[in-house]
Amino acid sequence: MSPRPRRPKNKALPANLYQNNGGKTYRYRHPVTGKFHGMGTNKAEAIAAAKQLNALLMTPNDLVSNVLGSVTLSQHIEWMQENILPDREYSPATIEMYERNFRKLSTYNDKPLDEITVHDVAALMDQQTPRVANQLRQVATDLFRVGMSRGLCPDNPAEITLKRKEKKARKRLTLDQFKAIRAAAPFWLQNAMDIALLTLQRREDITLMKFDDIRDGALYVVQGKTKKHDTGYLRIAIGPELSTVLKRCRDSTNSPFIVHRRPEKIIKRQGMQHWTQIKPEMVSRQFKLITDKQLANMPAAERPTFHEIRALGIKLYKDQGIDPQQLAGHSTEKMTRNYDAGHDEIRWTEAAASLNLR
Repeated sequence: MSPRPRRPKNKALPANLYQNNGGKTYRYRHPVTGKFHGMGTNKAEAIAAAKQLNALLMTPNDLVSNVLGSVTLSQHIEWMQENILPDREYSPATIEMYERNFRKLSTYNDKPLDEITVHDVAALMDQQTPRVANQLRQVATDLFRVGMSRGLCPDNPAEITLKRKEKKARKRLTLDQFKAIRAAAPFWLQNAMDIALLTLQRREDITLMKFDDIRDGALYVVQGKTKKHDTGYLRIAIGPELSTVLKRCRDSTNSPFIVHRRPEKIIKRQGMQHWTQIKPEMVSRQFKLITDKQLANMPAAERPTFHEIRALGIKLYKDQGIDPQQLAGHSTEKMTRNYDAGHDEIRWTEAAASLNLR
C-alpha cells in the first residue's frame, strides 16, 4: 500500500519534513515519537537533515505501511477514547455526544490526522443543523487539540471553522401545557414530571433517584452532569408538595427506583440495574408522543421537550420570589437566567427613584 499524497505545500519536501510559520521555517516530525523538531529557515539544509534522519529512523516496513509517523483519524480517536475521555469524568450524555460526533467524523477515518483540512471539517458541518454542527465543531476542535499535544498534527483545522448561529425554535413550556400533558401521561411519567417541576432536576438524574436517597427529611441527589463541582451534590429538603409526590411513587410495584414502571415483560436489559428501571430516553420519547397529540396545532419544531419542565420550574420559583440557582445546580446566576428567559411574561425589575435633590 503506497503512502497517501502529502499536502501541496509539502510535496517537494522529504517525508516527515513540514513547512511552518507560513513557509518561513521548517520542522521535522520524528517518525516514531511523532514529536516535532525545529529545522531552521534554510530550505536546503532542512531537506538534507531530513533525508539523513529518515535514513536513520525509517524502517522498510514504515515506508510500505504509511507516511512515516502518520496516525489516522480512527487511530487517534481510539487513543483518545482510551486515554483522555475516562479521566475527564464526563456524564454519560456528554460521552454519548462525543461518540455521536466521532461517528460523524468517520468519513475521514483512514486519513492521516495531519492531512485533514479546514475544508474537510467545514464540509461535514455544512451537512448538519446549526446546533448539531456546533457540537461537531466542539468535539473536532478538542480532538485536534489533543492531536497537537501528541505532535500528530501541526494545526487545528476545526478551530478555524466558523461557529454557526443557533436560532432556537423550541418554545417554552407553559403551566397550562404542563397540566394538559400531565393529564394524558401514564402514572410513572406523571411522577417524573412532578419531580422535575419541584426539584428542577434533569431526566438523567430523575431516572436514577432511589428511595434509599430519601433520608433525614431530604432527597439526596448527585447530579450526573455537574458532579465534579460542588453544585452537583444536592441535599433537597422535602417540602409538603414533594413529600406527596414521593409517597405516591411508593406503589404496589417493588422497585428501588422512585420513578419506575412495570413493563409488559419482566426483562432486565443491558445497562439497567433493575427490571423496573426507566431509561432517560424513554422519558423523552413518551413525553414527546403525548406532546405531539396535545400540542398538535403547534409546529413540530416549536413543541417543548421534557427538559423544558426544568425551565418552567425555574420560572415558577422566581415568580414566588425564591432563588432557584442552588436547586438547579447551576454554578452561575447567568445559567439560571438563561432558563428563566424566553417565557411570554415580562419579569419587571424592582427599582425606586429615590434621589434627593434638596
